[in-house]
Amino acid sequence: MISRRLVRIKALQALYAWQQSSESNTQEAIDLLKKDIANFHNIYLFLLDWPYQFSQILQEKVEIEKSKFYPDLDKIRQLQLLSRFTGVKFIHREASALMPLDFPFHWDELNNQLEEWQNLVLQWPETKEINIFDEPPIALQIPFLKTFFEEFINRSESFNQTLEEIYPRWIDDDPFVYREIVKTVESLKDSGDVTVLSAPLNSSEEVEMAMNLVLTTIRNSNNYEQLIAEITDNWDPSRIASIDLIIIKLAITEFLHCPEIPPKATINEYLEITKNYSTPNSSKFVNGILDKLKKNLETQGMIKKSGRGLINK
Repeated sequence: MISRRLVRIKALQALYAWQQSSESNTQEAIDLLKKDIANFHNIYLFLLDWPYQFSQILQEKVEIEKSKFYPDLDKIRQLQLLSRFTGVKFIHREASALMPLDFPFHWDELNNQLEEWQNLVLQWPETKEINIFDEPPIALQIPFLKTFFEEFINRSESFNQTLEEIYPRWIDDDPFVYREIVKTVESLKDSGDVTVLSAPLNSSEEVEMAMNLVLTTIRNSNNYEQLIAEITDNWDPSRIASIDLIIIKLAITEFLHCPEIPPKATINEYLEITKNYSTPNSSKFVNGILDKLKKNLETQGMIKKSGRGLINK
């Protein structure tokens, strides 16, 4: 299950693309939305399989070193590091089973940086510590693999630049992909069982929420502008940043058409998104608009929330 924060971001991106295309094709916005959500899962699988693919690269170097007349035994032992991680193989088994036939990412696109990344891993203190084991137990493999992903995803500038080249949405999806990868690594069991995030189906809760946000916002766009005009002095849509206006409209959709989501949660979520996707001063403006809208819509009895912890109105 992908997070609702990411669902909202994907909806925002689809609506922005729809707006930039002169609001001409709703189906294109939905198709883009589905593709973006699918690619989020694809890049998750791609990176989840990274330690295994890396181990195969190291194993090739091991065979080359072994073929030498005077092989460097210490070097061979270092290079064999990830090949001794059974957890890597368990994760690869589950991840590769979920990869679609038309998988959009390929490891040969990362070849130019492999030498640099190999040297990086071999210099880590964690690598030297774990290298004393011929086959480290799963309990020790988990923290090492978490370090592996943290170092590459959160700290390696060259790794991130390479990912951005092959996957333009990486800068948006980065923290969400990393979170899911850590959860998967932490799920490793001694038996080899591991929980890998399933591909989101069109009927899944996340995809349905994203589609409803986009379609409902498009369908009610003009009505929403009228609601905003009622609480805004000198209303002029052209004076509001397009991203801010889309964010406000998405929040209205949640106020009016998502009975299970508390208004406070909606406001907090879209304020965080505003901080990341709009101008430095936008969050204060969006917060003021959403607060006024919430009060106005509640006064008119238009916000009706139900469910655990919510008051029916």
